[in-house]
Amino acid sequence: ATITREQLAVMLYRYAGSPATEGSLSGFADAASVSAWAQDAMEWAVAEGILTGKNGSALDPQGTASRAEVAMMLMRFTQEQNG
Repeated sequence: ATITREQLAVMLYRYAGSPATEGSLSGFADAASVSAWAQDAMEWAVAEGILTGKNGSALDPQGTASRAEVAMMLMRFTQEQNG
């Protein structure tokens, strides 16, 4: 099954213990399209550098995460956890 970028962010966020975040999505053109249940996770993932925008200003939260995007997010997550 496919997974969206925001679903993956939520899984990693919860695995990390749902840490408090002061991140912001205001710099992304499609920030309003982030689902309410994924808001904190997406803010955390962006603040930690786990999730980056596409083409500079789009998060594409409900877009399907490609294998390459999943691999990069997992790599960044493990580096952040071990860092």
